[in-house]
Amino acid sequence: MTTDINLTPTASTIEIARGDGEGSATPITGRTWGTASECRAAALLIHGLGAHSGWFEALGRRLKVRRMFAVAPDHVGFGKRRKETFSSFHQWLDDTVTAYNYVREKVGDKPVYLMGNSMGALVALKVANRIKPDGLVLFSPGFDGNPQTFDLLFRIHSVWTAMVSPETEVALPYAPDQVTRDVGVRKWIDADAERRFKLPAKMLFELLMLSQDVQNRVKSAPCPVLMLTAGNEKIVNNKVNDAVFERLNAPSKQKHVFKDAWHDLMFDPVIDELADRVNNWTTETSPEKLILT
Repeated sequence: MTTDINLTPTASTIEIARGDGEGSATPITGRTWGTASECRAAALLIHGLGAHSGWFEALGRRLKVRRMFAVAPDHVGFGKRRKETFSSFHQWLDDTVTAYNYVREKVGDKPVYLMGNSMGALVALKVANRIKPDGLVLFSPGFDGNPQTFDLLFRIHSVWTAMVSPETEVALPYAPDQVTRDVGVRKWIDADAERRFKLPAKMLFELLMLSQDVQNRVKSAPCPVLMLTAGNEKIVNNKVNDAVFERLNAPSKQKHVFKDAWHDLMFDPVIDELADRVNNWTTETSPEKLILT
Protein backbone atom coordinates (compact mmCIF):
# COMPACT_ATOMS: atom_id res chain seq x y z
CA MET A 1 0.00 0.00 0.00
CA THR A 2 1.32 3.44 -0.95
CA THR A 3 1.66 5.90 1.91
CA ASP A 4 0.63 9.47 1.19
CA ILE A 5 3.31 11.80 2.54
CA ASN A 6 1.23 14.95 2.15
CA LEU A 7 3.32 18.03 2.89
CA THR A 8 0.68 20.66 2.12
CA PRO A 9 1.00 23.03 5.10
CA THR A 10 -1.61 22.61 7.83
CA ALA A 11 0.41 24.04 10.72
CA SER A 12 -0.16 27.26 12.60
CA THR A 13 2.84 29.57 12.77
CA ILE A 14 4.12 30.83 16.11
CA GLU A 15 6.71 33.16 17.58
CA ILE A 16 8.19 32.25 20.95
CA ALA A 17 9.45 35.20 22.97
CA ARG A 18 12.91 35.09 24.50
CA GLY A 19 13.99 36.77 27.73
CA ASP A 20 16.48 39.61 27.91
CA GLY A 21 19.04 37.26 29.42
CA GLU A 22 19.24 35.23 26.23
CA GLY A 23 20.89 37.86 24.09
CA SER A 24 18.69 38.74 21.14
CA ALA A 25 15.07 39.82 21.55
CA THR A 26 14.23 38.27 18.18
CA PRO A 27 11.53 35.63 18.76
CA ILE A 28 11.93 31.97 17.89
CA THR A 29 9.77 31.14 14.88
CA GLY A 30 8.08 27.79 14.53
CA ARG A 31 4.99 25.75 13.72
CA THR A 32 2.33 23.91 15.71
CA TRP A 33 -0.20 21.18 15.05
CA GLY A 34 -3.17 20.56 17.33
CA THR A 35 -4.27 22.53 20.36
CA ALA A 36 -2.80 22.66 23.84
CA SER A 37 -6.17 22.72 25.59
CA GLU A 38 -7.48 19.53 23.96
CA CYS A 39 -4.31 17.43 23.89
CA ARG A 40 -3.44 14.45 26.08
CA ALA A 41 0.29 15.22 25.77
CA ALA A 42 2.69 17.46 23.85
CA ALA A 43 5.65 16.85 21.56
CA LEU A 44 8.50 19.32 21.10
CA LEU A 45 9.97 18.52 17.68
CA ILE A 46 13.60 19.51 17.01
CA HIS A 47 14.62 19.54 13.34
CA GLY A 48 17.85 18.49 11.70
CA LEU A 49 20.67 19.96 9.62
CA GLY A 50 19.57 21.85 6.53
CA ALA A 51 15.91 21.53 7.50
CA HIS A 52 13.34 23.68 9.32
CA SER A 53 10.17 23.25 11.35
CA GLY A 54 8.03 22.68 8.25
CA TRP A 55 9.76 19.38 7.59
CA PHE A 56 7.69 17.94 10.45
CA GLU A 57 4.41 18.47 8.55
CA ALA A 58 3.72 14.78 7.94
CA LEU A 59 4.47 13.82 11.54
CA GLY A 60 2.81 16.86 13.08
CA ARG A 61 -0.56 16.19 11.47
CA ARG A 62 -0.37 12.53 12.54
CA LEU A 63 0.42 13.47 16.14
CA LYS A 64 -2.48 15.93 16.09
CA VAL A 65 -5.07 13.24 15.34
CA ARG A 66 -3.55 11.17 18.15
CA ARG A 67 -4.31 14.04 20.53
CA MET A 68 -0.77 15.32 20.82
CA PHE A 69 0.02 19.03 20.63
CA ALA A 70 3.11 19.25 18.40
CA VAL A 71 5.43 22.26 18.49
CA ALA A 72 8.43 22.61 16.15
CA PRO A 73 10.77 25.61 16.51
CA ASP A 74 13.26 26.74 13.87
CA HIS A 75 16.94 26.61 14.81
CA VAL A 76 18.94 29.81 14.47
CA GLY A 77 20.44 29.72 10.98
CA PHE A 78 17.57 27.73 9.47
CA GLY A 79 14.05 28.24 8.14
CA LYS A 80 12.67 31.68 8.88
CA ARG A 81 15.70 32.31 11.13
CA ARG A 82 18.25 31.78 8.39
CA LYS A 83 19.56 35.35 8.53
CA GLU A 84 19.98 35.45 12.31
CA THR A 85 23.57 35.56 13.52
CA PHE A 86 24.93 32.17 14.51
CA SER A 87 27.73 32.06 17.06
CA SER A 88 27.76 28.59 18.66
CA PHE A 89 25.82 25.38 19.17
CA HIS A 90 24.78 26.70 22.59
CA GLN A 91 22.19 28.83 20.78
CA TRP A 92 20.46 25.66 19.57
CA LEU A 93 20.47 24.29 23.11
CA ASP A 94 19.26 27.49 24.76
CA ASP A 95 16.48 27.95 22.20
CA THR A 96 15.32 24.39 22.80
CA VAL A 97 15.07 25.13 26.53
CA THR A 98 13.05 28.27 25.76
CA ALA A 99 10.75 26.34 23.42
CA TYR A 100 10.29 23.61 26.04
CA ASN A 101 9.30 26.19 28.65
CA TYR A 102 6.80 27.61 26.14
CA VAL A 103 5.24 24.18 25.61
CA ARG A 104 5.20 23.43 29.32
CA GLU A 105 3.39 26.69 30.01
CA LYS A 106 0.82 25.88 27.32
CA VAL A 107 -0.03 22.34 28.47
CA GLY A 108 0.43 22.61 32.22
CA ASP A 109 1.02 19.27 33.91
CA LYS A 110 0.34 17.14 30.82
CA PRO A 111 3.29 15.03 29.63
CA VAL A 112 5.78 16.75 27.31
CA TYR A 113 7.96 14.59 25.06
CA LEU A 114 11.15 15.87 23.46
CA MET A 115 11.63 14.48 19.95
CA GLY A 116 14.68 15.20 17.81
CA ASN A 117 15.36 14.28 14.19
CA SER A 118 18.94 13.74 12.93
CA MET A 119 20.95 16.74 14.23
CA GLY A 120 17.86 17.57 16.27
CA ALA A 121 18.30 14.29 18.16
CA LEU A 122 21.85 15.35 19.01
CA VAL A 123 20.51 18.63 20.41
CA ALA A 124 17.68 16.85 22.23
CA LEU A 125 19.92 14.36 24.01
CA LYS A 126 22.37 17.08 25.03
CA VAL A 127 19.65 19.29 26.51
CA ALA A 128 17.47 16.57 28.07
CA ASN A 129 19.08 16.73 31.50
CA ARG A 130 18.46 20.49 31.61
CA ILE A 131 14.73 20.34 30.91
CA LYS A 132 13.82 16.83 32.12
CA PRO A 133 11.02 15.98 29.66
CA ASP A 134 8.64 13.08 30.27
CA GLY A 135 10.23 11.14 27.43
CA LEU A 136 12.89 11.44 24.73
CA VAL A 137 12.48 10.22 21.14
CA LEU A 138 15.54 10.08 18.88
CA PHE A 139 14.81 9.78 15.14
CA SER A 140 17.85 8.78 13.02
CA PRO A 141 20.20 10.50 15.49
CA GLY A 142 23.05 12.57 14.12
CA PHE A 143 25.52 11.62 16.84
CA ASP A 144 28.09 11.22 14.05
CA GLY A 145 28.08 11.52 10.28
CA ASN A 146 28.15 8.47 8.04
CA PRO A 147 31.89 8.01 7.30
CA GLN A 148 31.25 7.33 3.62
CA THR A 149 29.34 10.60 3.24
CA PHE A 150 31.09 12.81 5.79
CA ASP A 151 34.46 11.41 4.79
CA LEU A 152 37.86 12.48 6.10
CA LEU A 153 38.45 14.88 3.22
CA PHE A 154 35.16 16.68 3.87
CA ARG A 155 35.88 16.92 7.60
CA ILE A 156 39.39 18.30 7.07
CA HIS A 157 38.11 20.80 4.50
CA SER A 158 35.30 21.96 6.80
CA VAL A 159 37.55 22.41 9.83
CA TRP A 160 40.24 24.19 7.82
CA THR A 161 37.69 26.54 6.27
CA ALA A 162 36.22 27.25 9.71
CA MET A 163 39.67 28.27 10.92
CA VAL A 164 40.62 30.55 8.03
CA SER A 165 37.25 31.78 6.72
CA PRO A 166 34.46 30.84 9.16
CA GLU A 167 31.63 32.54 7.27
CA THR A 168 32.42 30.78 3.98
CA GLU A 169 29.59 28.43 3.08
CA VAL A 170 30.33 24.74 2.58
CA ALA A 171 27.93 22.48 0.69
CA LEU A 172 26.62 19.51 2.63
CA PRO A 173 27.94 16.22 1.20
CA TYR A 174 24.49 14.84 0.45
CA ALA A 175 21.33 15.71 -1.47
CA PRO A 176 17.61 14.89 -1.22
CA ASP A 177 18.38 11.58 -2.96
CA GLN A 178 20.05 10.40 0.26
CA VAL A 179 17.44 11.94 2.58
CA THR A 180 14.40 10.03 1.31
CA ARG A 181 13.42 7.28 -1.10
CA ASP A 182 10.12 9.05 -1.90
CA VAL A 183 10.44 10.76 -5.28
CA GLY A 184 7.64 13.22 -4.55
CA VAL A 185 9.30 14.33 -1.32
CA ARG A 186 12.63 14.74 -3.12
CA LYS A 187 10.94 17.17 -5.52
CA TRP A 188 9.34 18.96 -2.56
CA ILE A 189 12.73 19.40 -0.88
CA ASP A 190 14.29 20.65 -4.13
CA ALA A 191 11.54 23.29 -4.37
CA ASP A 192 11.69 24.25 -0.68
CA ALA A 193 12.88 27.86 -0.48
CA GLU A 194 13.68 27.49 3.24
CA ARG A 195 15.97 24.46 3.02
CA ARG A 196 19.66 25.17 3.54
CA PHE A 197 22.17 22.70 2.13
CA LYS A 198 25.08 25.17 2.18
CA LEU A 199 26.22 26.20 5.65
CA PRO A 200 28.87 28.50 7.12
CA ALA A 201 31.99 26.51 7.93
CA LYS A 202 31.77 27.83 11.50
CA MET A 203 28.38 26.17 11.90
CA LEU A 204 29.70 22.81 10.70
CA PHE A 205 32.62 23.13 13.12
CA GLU A 206 30.24 23.86 16.00
CA LEU A 207 28.17 20.84 15.00
CA LEU A 208 31.33 18.72 15.14
CA MET A 209 32.07 20.08 18.63
CA LEU A 210 28.53 19.27 19.78
CA SER A 211 28.81 15.77 18.33
CA GLN A 212 32.07 15.12 20.15
CA ASP A 213 30.65 16.52 23.37
CA VAL A 214 27.63 14.21 23.28
CA GLN A 215 29.68 11.15 22.32
CA ASN A 216 32.21 11.74 25.08
CA ARG A 217 30.18 13.22 27.91
CA VAL A 218 26.45 12.46 27.74
CA LYS A 219 25.88 9.10 29.37
CA SER A 220 22.44 9.44 30.92
CA ALA A 221 18.92 10.65 30.26
CA PRO A 222 16.40 11.65 32.95
CA CYS A 223 13.45 9.95 31.26
CA PRO A 224 12.44 6.97 29.09
CA VAL A 225 14.18 6.92 25.70
CA LEU A 226 12.97 5.63 22.32
CA MET A 227 15.43 5.47 19.40
CA LEU A 228 14.16 4.86 15.86
CA THR A 229 16.62 4.40 13.00
CA ALA A 230 16.64 3.68 9.27
CA GLY A 231 18.07 0.48 7.82
CA ASN A 232 19.15 2.18 4.58
CA GLU A 233 21.17 4.94 6.21
CA LYS A 234 23.65 7.06 4.24
CA ILE A 235 23.78 10.29 6.25
CA VAL A 236 24.36 9.38 9.91
CA ASN A 237 26.44 6.66 11.54
CA ASN A 238 24.21 3.97 13.02
CA LYS A 239 27.16 2.18 14.63
CA VAL A 240 27.84 5.27 16.73
CA ASN A 241 24.11 5.69 17.36
CA ASP A 242 23.90 2.15 18.74
CA ALA A 243 26.98 2.68 20.91
CA VAL A 244 25.61 5.89 22.42
CA PHE A 245 22.23 4.24 23.01
CA GLU A 246 23.68 1.13 24.64
CA ARG A 247 25.76 3.08 27.15
CA LEU A 248 22.92 5.49 27.95
CA ASN A 249 21.61 5.18 31.49
CA ALA A 250 17.85 5.89 31.49
CA PRO A 251 14.73 4.73 33.38
CA SER A 252 13.81 2.65 30.33
CA LYS A 253 15.04 2.33 26.74
CA GLN A 254 13.57 0.96 23.52
CA LYS A 255 14.90 0.99 19.99
CA HIS A 256 13.62 -0.11 16.61
CA VAL A 257 15.11 -0.23 13.12
CA PHE A 258 12.88 0.37 10.10
CA LYS A 259 14.87 -1.95 7.84
CA ASP A 260 13.76 -0.58 4.46
CA ALA A 261 13.54 3.08 5.48
CA TRP A 262 15.91 5.85 4.42
CA HIS A 263 17.39 8.52 6.66
CA ASP A 264 14.55 10.97 7.28
CA LEU A 265 11.77 8.87 8.78
CA MET A 266 9.38 11.85 8.55
CA PHE A 267 9.70 11.57 4.77
CA ASP A 268 9.54 7.77 4.49
CA PRO A 269 6.60 5.47 3.68
CA VAL A 270 6.94 4.08 7.23
CA ILE A 271 5.54 7.36 8.62
CA ASP A 272 2.20 5.83 9.68
CA GLU A 273 3.89 2.92 11.44
CA LEU A 274 6.30 5.37 13.03
CA ALA A 275 3.48 7.58 14.30
CA ASP A 276 1.68 4.57 15.77
CA ARG A 277 4.86 3.33 17.43
CA VAL A 278 5.58 6.74 18.95
CA ASN A 279 1.98 7.14 20.07
CA ASN A 280 1.92 3.73 21.75
CA TRP A 281 5.25 4.36 23.44
CA THR A 282 4.17 7.73 24.83
CA THR A 283 1.03 6.09 26.21
CA GLU A 284 2.99 3.24 27.79
CA THR A 285 5.59 5.54 29.36
CA SER A 286 3.29 8.37 30.41
CA PRO A 287 3.64 9.25 34.09
CA GLU A 288 -0.12 8.86 34.47
CA LYS A 289 -0.32 5.82 32.15
CA LEU A 290 -2.74 7.74 29.95
CA ILE A 291 -5.05 5.65 27.78
CA LEU A 292 -6.45 7.01 24.53
CA THR A 293 -10.21 7.22 24.37
